[in-house]
Amino acid sequence: MCVFLAHKFQQTAFDETNVSNGIGNSCTFVNETCEFLIGNDIAIAHFSEKPVAEESVTVTFSIPPNHVVESAWIEGVNMYMGKIPVLLEQGPQGKWSGWFMLGSCSEPVMRWQLRLNIASEESPAYLYFVTQQ
Repeated sequence: MCVFLAHKFQQTAFDETNVSNGIGNSCTFVNETCEFLIGNDIAIAHFSEKPVAEESVTVTFSIPPNHVVESAWIEGVNMYMGKIPVLLEQGPQGKWSGWFMLGSCSEPVMRWQLRLNIASEESPAYLYFVTQQ
């Protein structure tokens, strides 16, 4: 019964924000991967593993080489958790890699947004994912 309720809550949270899995300047991670647009170019984000509270998670980005990431952070959507920095390093040819650590909370299903600020873009990209206890 609890699993169904958690699933139902998760589905409702996604439905209420009208977030789709692609392609725009926002996306929802599916199988630890998320495709989105920067301008008219496709970018891809990928988690090293499914994010879990209080464990270090690596995220990589493949973005068009003519774009530069200014900053990135994660915020809770359904519960305030502050701004969690994503510590990024630039690699060759549009590759970026970084890590973050989520705090734990009392919500059984926690919805998060990763905000990616690109230097040449007016609006940030929002990448959504969920953690479950």
